[in-house]
Amino acid sequence: MPQLLQGCLLVMATVGAVPIIAIADTPPAPLEQIKAQVGASRTFSIPPQALSNAINSFSRQSGWQVSLRAELASDKQSSAVDGNYSADQALTRLLLGTGLQWRKTAENAVLIYALETPAASNSAITLGTVRVQGAVSPSDEVYKTAGSANVITRDDIERFRGTSVGDIFQGTTGVLVGENRNSGGLDVNIRGMQGQGRVPVLVDGSRQETTVYRGYSGVSSRSYIDPDLIGNIRIDKGPSMTAEGTGATGGVVNVNTLSAADIVKSGQTGGVRVRGSLIGNNSAAPEPGTYAGYYVPYTKYRSNCDRPVDCSPQYTVPDSFAPEQGMDRPDLLDLRGLAGSLAAARYFEWGELVAAYTTRDQGNYYAGENGPTPYVVQGEPIRSFWYTETTYSRKGVSPFRAEERIPNTQFSSESWLLKGSVVLPQEQSLELGYISYTSDFGEMMPSQIRSFGQARQWLDSKVTNDTYTARYRWEPLDYDWADLRINLWHTDTVTDMNTPSVGSVDIADNTPRRDDYQRYGVDVTNKSHIYAAGQWQVEYGVAAQWERMDTDTPETGGFYDGSRSGERDELSGFVSTRWQPIADWTLEAGTRYTRFESRDNNPLDTAPGNDNCQPDGTGGCIPVYYRNQRSGSAPIASLTWEPLTGLQFYARYAEALRMPSLFEGTSGWSVSPVQNIELKPEQARNKEIGLHYLNKTLFGGDQLRLSLAYFRNHTKDYLTRTQPNAWEMGPGQDFFRLRNIDSADFYGWESSAEYDAGLWFASLSGTRYTHIEVCNTGSFVRNYCSDWGLPQSYINNMIPPTWHANSTLGLRLLERRLELGVRGTFMGQRNPIPRYNAPTGFNPPVEWHSYEIYDLFAKYNYSTSLSFDMAIDNVTDQYYLDALSLGVVPAPGRTARLGMTLHF
Repeated sequence: MPQLLQGCLLVMATVGAVPIIAIADTPPAPLEQIKAQVGASRTFSIPPQALSNAINSFSRQSGWQVSLRAELASDKQSSAVDGNYSADQALTRLLLGTGLQWRKTAENAVLIYALETPAASNSAITLGTVRVQGAVSPSDEVYKTAGSANVITRDDIERFRGTSVGDIFQGTTGVLVGENRNSGGLDVNIRGMQGQGRVPVLVDGSRQETTVYRGYSGVSSRSYIDPDLIGNIRIDKGPSMTAEGTGATGGVVNVNTLSAADIVKSGQTGGVRVRGSLIGNNSAAPEPGTYAGYYVPYTKYRSNCDRPVDCSPQYTVPDSFAPEQGMDRPDLLDLRGLAGSLAAARYFEWGELVAAYTTRDQGNYYAGENGPTPYVVQGEPIRSFWYTETTYSRKGVSPFRAEERIPNTQFSSESWLLKGSVVLPQEQSLELGYISYTSDFGEMMPSQIRSFGQARQWLDSKVTNDTYTARYRWEPLDYDWADLRINLWHTDTVTDMNTPSVGSVDIADNTPRRDDYQRYGVDVTNKSHIYAAGQWQVEYGVAAQWERMDTDTPETGGFYDGSRSGERDELSGFVSTRWQPIADWTLEAGTRYTRFESRDNNPLDTAPGNDNCQPDGTGGCIPVYYRNQRSGSAPIASLTWEPLTGLQFYARYAEALRMPSLFEGTSGWSVSPVQNIELKPEQARNKEIGLHYLNKTLFGGDQLRLSLAYFRNHTKDYLTRTQPNAWEMGPGQDFFRLRNIDSADFYGWESSAEYDAGLWFASLSGTRYTHIEVCNTGSFVRNYCSDWGLPQSYINNMIPPTWHANSTLGLRLLERRLELGVRGTFMGQRNPIPRYNAPTGFNPPVEWHSYEIYDLFAKYNYSTSLSFDMAIDNVTDQYYLDALSLGVVPAPGRTARLGMTLHF
């Protein structure tokens, strides 16, 4: 070949209509030289780096021509190759952990492929030399999925960090976070499904969700992770046929912690990342017992009394219905909250190591100024026989004033991450990880704010969460039937909950509640490939988890009596197949079988006269313990058609079974299972059709991403708390029943559009529900179905607004070193509650108002090692309650954040 071309000739070749790209920076070595080197050792020096760069280095050092499709190399990191190896050994080591394999196509040429591509056939391929052009963003993968998914990247998290941990999900289509302003935990809602394992949040493959009692208003499910330890998040909506998808009727949130690729700069073997940030609009928490918010203890006050006895102090109008303290909001740039993290990583010949530490400390935040703020209304004075009577009442959904310091929103935490991976012989690898999370935070019972006295600052609650993971993988190059993964994990969560009781309980009389939650899990999966009559891929596996819960709280004769204690075991097995008979069509189908058992360690109330009482011979009853055991199967099927490159149409039908959770299967305060109401598994039946479009070469390099989906999610036998029916009520205070209601339906549209022109970028996404309905056949209601909830049900504050949307507009200036922009969040109001015949009981829905929030962001890359970022959240200083807020706690007002990141 002419020297002028330096061996770089662009050639297009196909295998089964799949385009192939080859890489070689130098002319191929003479055939005699290649033959002499086959099987012989030579010195390789290739540090871990972007895979496309590493393959170029390998091609130069080996003299081999390497061919692969461009998208296979995108966003993959190579392993280090440093030492004396044969070319075969060097390339094998280079590809460890990438999910790719290689096959020789000629004496001096190899082809790199993924097992699902037709290139894995034994047919010989003769290729010229071309270069990899461009790379695929991690977010692009969701546009190749037969369903709806989202990816939150490390850059997204740093850009939109927010005040609370759950703020990192803001702007994600179809995804909301419940009870976001309490505890620092995550309770993710996907298309109306939330809590009790419906949307598991997995951290490096481990489940850690705990159910926390939130008073009469309900419960909250919580998972814990510091945002500075997150590498990326993938959100899959609806049931999934994966090992971690057991019971996930709403979807799965996979949180991946930092890896070496997030810390080490390209081309280096080690690195350190230091990040610090400051946050404003907060101040140190006041002394416990400090009151806040409006409080109108009496509705009628007296004046002009003819007899002094009629104007006793309790009937005298106070000077103010709210305390003076708490209105000293700091200036915008008074940044009192802080966070910092230190992460280090290094590649070795045998693998990699990652270590990270984070700390975070911020005080109580302040509410915004503009919006539906509360106020006190004075009625018309009315003269009676002996005095003048005037009515006073508070208006507004929350008692807290505009720009007031919100009690119990302080938060501090420390986290550690240790993670290492080892490359083992014969294409094996092992990753071990440990995460330590400790947090002190304010907690406030929603029922206390809404119904029982004035809100006040209280003692800190505390949570410690230890997570242990072990991930093994065997991916042999010589066996198409083997791609084995084994994951082991354990989470140990202990929560000391300090929340005030109702009424006027003194701090000295406070009784903390300790919940000890232990969860163990294992999953084993294997993937086999068959290249006959098209492409076949079969994946199968088993997953198991064991849960143990105990509450160590002294019996007080009141608020915390009946603490939960129990055990739960769950086993599932699944098999799925993926068949691509021709290049444009893909069919996927599978089924999952699940079996569970739960045991309550507290005896049920079986007093004499109860149908379940078995006399013990002394006038009492033999203790009866609640047990439950269920099993069942659920299928999933999808069909994908890709008529044009980047354009995909899909249809999907997915079922899932969610077995009763450990909380639902144990007795305790607020609600307990009863013997004569069986608890069955929930059955989700989801239908979805949609399209994806991805084009990264529009107008010579612009990027366009489009997604549109219509979904019909029907959950039969939805499990929740309800009021008792007329025939179930007994003597005394008989408030609640745990049962399977008829159904919960969420139908709607979801769409997103992203455009990136280099110098500017924009996105717009939204969710619109066309049908929301919750049905339960029972007593004391006129209509069995509604779009707002059920009396006493937990679902009341899990129903999303009928619509919500997000938009982002940004610019890149100064040779793209400066990025700045604005994001808008638009939220519809909650579905209204009928004025009559809609008893809501102890947990009426929180009727948040519709709101529009705008966040400004900017990032400046001073160099490849140093960057600064700044944001002003809620720039218009709106006063609003988050959608799905369980407590009536307003969100933070205008808040400034400043951060710095240093890589070296």
